Amino acid sequence: MKKIISLVLVSAVIFSTSVFAKSNDLIGPNLDKMRDMLYEEDFRVFAESGAENYVYYGAKFEPRSGSIIGTPFNCDFDGIDNGIKTYYEWFTPSKELKNYNVPREEKAEKKSDHKTLIGWNWNFASKVPVNMNEYENYVKNYIDNLAARGEDILLVFGKEMNIDDNFIDEQVFIDCFRYVADYAHTKENIAMVWAPNDTGGLDTRLIDFYPGNEYVDWIGCSLYSMPYFTGDPNASEGSNIGFIMGPYANPVMRAKLIHNFMAENNIKKPVFITEGGVGYETPDGEDFSGWAVQQLRKYYGEMVRVYPEFKCIVAFNNYVPPGDYYRYDMGSNPMLLENIQMLTQDPVYIKDYTKNSDVSYVGLYNGMEVGETLKLSAYGYQPKVQWMKVKYFVDGREVHLTEYPPYKYTVKGLSEGNHTIRTEFFVNDNHVKTLESTVNVKANTNREYNDESYKGGCDYSDMDGMSAEVRNAVAALTEKGVVSGVGDNKFAPLSNVTRAEISSMLVRALGLSEGEDTFPDVSRDKWYYKPVSAAKKAGLIDGFEDGTFRPDNSVTNEQVIAILAKHMEKLGMKAGNTSLPYTDKINIWAERFVRLGWENGITLSYENNMFRGETAVTRADCAVMINRFLKVIEK
Repeated sequence: MKKIISLVLVSAVIFSTSVFAKSNDLIGPNLDKMRDMLYEEDFRVFAESGAENYVYYGAKFEPRSGSIIGTPFNCDFDGIDNGIKTYYEWFTPSKELKNYNVPREEKAEKKSDHKTLIGWNWNFASKVPVNMNEYENYVKNYIDNLAARGEDILLVFGKEMNIDDNFIDEQVFIDCFRYVADYAHTKENIAMVWAPNDTGGLDTRLIDFYPGNEYVDWIGCSLYSMPYFTGDPNASEGSNIGFIMGPYANPVMRAKLIHNFMAENNIKKPVFITEGGVGYETPDGEDFSGWAVQQLRKYYGEMVRVYPEFKCIVAFNNYVPPGDYYRYDMGSNPMLLENIQMLTQDPVYIKDYTKNSDVSYVGLYNGMEVGETLKLSAYGYQPKVQWMKVKYFVDGREVHLTEYPPYKYTVKGLSEGNHTIRTEFFVNDNHVKTLESTVNVKANTNREYNDESYKGGCDYSDMDGMSAEVRNAVAALTEKGVVSGVGDNKFAPLSNVTRAEISSMLVRALGLSEGEDTFPDVSRDKWYYKPVSAAKKAGLIDGFEDGTFRPDNSVTNEQVIAILAKHMEKLGMKAGNTSLPYTDKINIWAERFVRLGWENGITLSYENNMFRGETAVTRADCAVMINRFLKVIEK
């Protein structure tokens, strides 16, 4: 289970020389770096947006959008489903585990159905060098047994290697991790997680333990928020700064440590909190529940907005007396449990691994195009401040005041045109920061669809307001395996389609085979590599002038019609000289494709016969155009 952090030992390292210190020369610079980070103010306002805007790296088992939540296998929260179950075991090198005592078993891997996600913590520590070849049979048998479970497994090996002198020699850990990763990566259903403690020891650097991008699929960390360093309310300023406790306690700042490390070293991978939580009671019964509620609101309310790369969170929800300084079994505290239940209702959280979130949170900016309903939230950070108030103003009128992270408010009924959103932050009723943005509400952009009768079969829960043609198209394409939902039985018809997604849809619709090459920004480890290479091979898609494909860019009306028309031309179909009926300008390069699409009844139009070629295509529009296209070419 949870490995107890020996903060007393690490505390001694801060102020004295220790025989175990990796390098006492690092203590001063590390402490200065922590102080600079904790004294950097940060204020942001977010707007709820579509899932397509979510950060995504294409790692094995990474959700396209949202953050998976869970607990250890036997520590569930009441009333909250787990998207991931977590287990903990130890590997302790000993003669009993060496090859001469452990025969090789070679158990076959069981193909995963990708419906269950397991976090498997294989804890390992050694203060002396380890020759992993001597444990080859044991290691490979162990990994074989994991692979034979038929589940998707995030394998966390050697967790918290950077604390308690788990490894005096960083290279010993790196060599052991690489050995395990090399074999684990031969398994289709195992991904490797490198998971230090977030704060670690001040005499170490995270990068010195990093085995390299090719060995790591996910970045992990342990992330706890505690009232006081070692439970001592009189702990020194240096201790509280070094380990983000006392007046500096803030789970978002602990996440910032990992975020900064990844940014500094250009590491682009999803993050898995392998264990974490908020301490709320000392072993002698001192209650910090009121303090813990605000920390929980930051943990579950703010962290995934500010750092959306945190895509899996396991709350420890357990208490291991007497070694822990605080209790972390938050599900045993009615006040905390109620808040966790409420916070995890946020649509960003995934409780079913097979699904994705249908929202993202985008920083509000000047000129942002929004709908008549605007869902706002905010993040404010000042050093040593636990409580803030946030006021929202729309066009100069105060509309909402809240003191609870993530400071949500929904603006409804915005009229067409520009509107000013002003957000004011307060500490103890003192105004400390104002953020202001002008947003634009566009005119009604509903498409004009064919007048059809609904045939049935469209079972997604968010399609009731869509036209019969949209629902018929989505039903038909779902049955053919061309499109699928985004999670929680939703289709997200108004979300934009990316260039990678349209490639995948058309490849499935046309049964295209994989190509030999692709674009420089489409690597083989991405989910869309095969469909993009197939679409390129078929001549359906082109790159930009710089040779890139830009897979996460939204695809426009002109681009979708161009892709469809190119295939029609391959079938011998050609555009005539018919004048297009659209009242707005069509880009010259797209005229022939749009004409071919219009002549065959594939294109759509906005009201007043506008085509809006550079407008991003929604999933509803895309389904209609593809369905019309397939009817044309199948005649």
